[in-house]
Amino acid sequence: MQLQKRFKKSVFGNGLTLLTERHPEFRSLSIGIWVKAGTRHEKSREAGVSHFLEHMLFKGTENRSALEIAREVDQVGGEFNAFTTREYTCFHIMLLSRDLDLGVDILSDILLNSKFDSEEMERERKVILQEIAMVEDSPEELVHDLFFEILYGRHGLGRPILGTETSIKRMRRSDLVRYFRKHYRPDQIIVSVAGNVSHESVRKKMKLLSRKFWPGRPHKKESRRQLGFEPAPHPKPGKWWIKRATEQVHLVWGVEGPKYSSRDRFATLLLNVYLGGGMSSSLFQEIREQKGLAYTVYSSLSPFYDSGIFSIYAATGMNQVPLCLKLIEECVAKLKKQLLSEEDLQVVKDNLKGTILLSSDNVESRMTSLAKNEIFFGKLFSVDEICHMIDEVCPHDIRRVARKLLSHGSRSILALGPKPSRSVVSKIRPSVLKNY
Repeated sequence: MQLQKRFKKSVFGNGLTLLTERHPEFRSLSIGIWVKAGTRHEKSREAGVSHFLEHMLFKGTENRSALEIAREVDQVGGEFNAFTTREYTCFHIMLLSRDLDLGVDILSDILLNSKFDSEEMERERKVILQEIAMVEDSPEELVHDLFFEILYGRHGLGRPILGTETSIKRMRRSDLVRYFRKHYRPDQIIVSVAGNVSHESVRKKMKLLSRKFWPGRPHKKESRRQLGFEPAPHPKPGKWWIKRATEQVHLVWGVEGPKYSSRDRFATLLLNVYLGGGMSSSLFQEIREQKGLAYTVYSSLSPFYDSGIFSIYAATGMNQVPLCLKLIEECVAKLKKQLLSEEDLQVVKDNLKGTILLSSDNVESRMTSLAKNEIFFGKLFSVDEICHMIDEVCPHDIRRVARKLLSHGSRSILALGPKPSRSVVSKIRPSVLKNY
């Protein structure tokens, strides 16, 4: 059965979107509630509210306590979790297909009847503050948060997803409820289901969620700007050194990358795999295997609705920082100047397609793919279509994208580590040198 035939979509009268993809070969199913609200939709005084809400929707409804929610899922061997990003929030549950009713009922209950109990909120506030402390103790995570904050400034894409210690401590219940009622509304929600269930059977279970009005939600449709969406600024170029008592210097090198829907997205993904996508990548081979400068080095692509960042991370010793940055520039410059051989590009294509094909055998990955395609493209791209688009990329596309990424010569480089020596400062010449 082709995936296009397995896939179905319904949009209810209240604006709620239902996506399903039937996989009769599996006994399981994955249900995701995707809310088009994340860090970029928060006002500065609300920093971290999207993530705080993610926690609170597990903490009890008018019909179930937090323990009862956990116990009902555990009793059938299921898994219930959630995550928050800069552009959306997802609540996902994986169960056996026979437990469809339970999954839909729990997810409907938390969307429509969550209590936001004050005592639970105070307990969860402590948990989130511990999460923030964990990031503070993890230089690799911290340097990426600081990198986005520097590049995007006060824009929502620059704020840490967890919020700050200050914003979480002053968060009130009324802040959570107001944000919840504004954003958790049917026209801003996608229900994505993948597994051994039919579209009609899921659709019939949507009686509560397909109601015209949800409790406490505004009836009038609002624009994206009214919902907090502000166009992303161009990422800020420059060099920064933030002093922190760490054993290594944690480096992030970055340039502006393509947005999620860019026609260059597959060429950029392939460039990313070639540069820093694994142990055979050019950065890993050059910086770790050949020179022994770093244990961890990789590149990554962070696309958003209207912006994106292509970045490279490495952790190295103080005296190795200039050489490490020089090698990063050289690896990138090669792609800008020289064409990849057809053989090298085919290896990278097989790597990327293999990753996609392996993930397609997992219902949770399929559920995620359905939702993200709908959020950013408004349509489904099958695995076969994606593999075909990857195959169409040629060496000239890779070089064109490399030149486009590096066309202005601007870089954003952040170093997090001990106070740099004079010789390192003279070579790096950071414009900002401050304590954290």
